[in-house]
Amino acid sequence: MVFTSPALFFRTNATRIAITPVASNLPAPQILQFDSTGTNIIELVDNKYQNNVSIDPASNPDGIKKVFLQDNGRLEDIVTITGKILNTETTFINKLKTFSRKLQIEPAFHKSGIFGFAYPVTPTFDIDPTDELGYFIDKLQITTAGHKKKVIEFVITLKTGGTLV
Repeated sequence: MVFTSPALFFRTNATRIAITPVASNLPAPQILQFDSTGTNIIELVDNKYQNNVSIDPASNPDGIKKVFLQDNGRLEDIVTITGKILNTETTFINKLKTFSRKLQIEPAFHKSGIFGFAYPVTPTFDIDPTDELGYFIDKLQITTAGHKKKVIEFVITLKTGGTLV
């Protein structure tokens, strides 16, 4: 991926990994780069994973109780990104909105989500979308509060599609 600061990006059929192997070389309209100067920063990245295990308790006529478990894979794998943007960063805000309104999957090469995320601070969240694995934007929340309204807070909820290893 080779990003030096956090970035949210998307791939298309024309920029899939086989054509553009290094995500930081994607065209500028496909990359939303965060910084550490205070104009558009990430404050928190949170990963929530939940298994989908069914629990079925039963008892036989003798009164012996058993609990039967069935593993149905994952229920959800969510990455939540929280940060702040100066309200003067209208280009950044508009790009973020555009990302969230895009078609989130492509049937040929990005069936599990077109979005990738690079987080050099903790690469455990990094995904570069393929036909097997990717992120999609489930929800975007943009908030401004207070009487000065100089800072806009955002929450991006990414969900993981595809096969997890």
